[in-house]
Amino acid sequence: MKNMKNLFSLLLALTLTLTMTACGGTAAKESEPAQNTESSAVQGGDKIYDGVKLVYWSNWEATETQGKIITEAVDEFMAETGAQVDLQFKGRTGIKEGLIPALDADQKVDLFDGAGNKSNFGDRIVSVEDLMAAADYEKDGNAAMMALCRSYYDDGKTREVPYQMKGNGFLYNKALFRQAGIDSVPTNWAEFDAVCQKLLDAGITPMTTDDAYTPQAFGIHLARMLGTDAVKTLVHDGLWAETPEVLTVAKAYEALAAKGYFSDLVASNTFPTGQNTEFATGMAAMYVCGTWLPNEVRNITGDSFEWGFFNYPEVDGGINGTEAMVIGCQSFAITSKCDNPEAAFALIAKITRGEWDAKLAAGTLGLPIDKSNTEWPEQLADAKPYFDGCTEIFAISGGLESNPNITPALKENLAKLYAGLITAEQFVANMEAASQA
Repeated sequence: MKNMKNLFSLLLALTLTLTMTACGGTAAKESEPAQNTESSAVQGGDKIYDGVKLVYWSNWEATETQGKIITEAVDEFMAETGAQVDLQFKGRTGIKEGLIPALDADQKVDLFDGAGNKSNFGDRIVSVEDLMAAADYEKDGNAAMMALCRSYYDDGKTREVPYQMKGNGFLYNKALFRQAGIDSVPTNWAEFDAVCQKLLDAGITPMTTDDAYTPQAFGIHLARMLGTDAVKTLVHDGLWAETPEVLTVAKAYEALAAKGYFSDLVASNTFPTGQNTEFATGMAAMYVCGTWLPNEVRNITGDSFEWGFFNYPEVDGGINGTEAMVIGCQSFAITSKCDNPEAAFALIAKITRGEWDAKLAAGTLGLPIDKSNTEWPEQLADAKPYFDGCTEIFAISGGLESNPNITPALKENLAKLYAGLITAEQFVANMEAASQA
């Protein structure tokens, strides 16, 4: 195994390369070829990781934009370092269902990427704290994302390296807001109500959703009042009737439905109907979802769609504000099978810092993890201040989807609540019954 000095040398070489690129004004221009830095990773005539072989499993598909960009980054890494990387695109299912059995069967996999929170891998993955410290890796990282990745493990050590950040909130159509005479986004519930009314008065459907995302707005509202941990507790313990805040939030949404703020199709929308045929086509102004949405519907919206984003507003009686939000990420991990974790980490650093992090963000309309990459995609520029100011992280849907046993009943009853088909009291009673079934 090459020593830590090798890692320092490679990362220094990559940093110098990126600095030279930035000074030349080419870092943000994807059409210009990357500098040839092959010689920078040579020590005494030998490339730093000559003879090292890495097996890298990715949760992307080779045909996806992420897969294409990562392939290019890996090719450059091999040319610079002499390492041989066997890059295998396994897709979401391949990682989720195939990787742990493969590792347990002593199959060689050195590093992999996939959805955040890999705590289920146990000791199959290793801490990267020392590797990060040696490379001063965190100085350019998103502090909230690093804290999130550490929170998954009882000892607070980092076993996964975040990239491809994402966050959830209101995606909205700026052109429709302007048409309704709205010149600022709502920061509290009263302002949100006023925005909805202005849209409705202008003949615009304020918002829609799909069955896949019905819990998101309601759950974040509840987390505004209780905090995400308390939401998880009530969902797991079935404390719907015993938690008065549930009825409070249900009444807030009952009122939105009564005022006609939801699409007439909200009760029947099956994903991605609301997303694709209502929001992306300009039939509805707002949609609570994640920052991946612009990339998902780019073939529908084209380049003319005016994207906006705002975090879920503060609510009456709440215990937190817009400093708290749903954020998450994809992440890398190094397995305990890896014989050269320094080389594996160097590859991770290449993909998640500098030029290639910027390329991933630009190519996927995603969010850069390297804070020195200050240029966010135009479609998501409004989200940056919320990420920068985030000090409290909510679970997805504020924790409302943390019990999969009742999620189907939750989605069904929320759709009915949004459509005005049931009252707030009926919603609470239905969820109480579903939890006891």
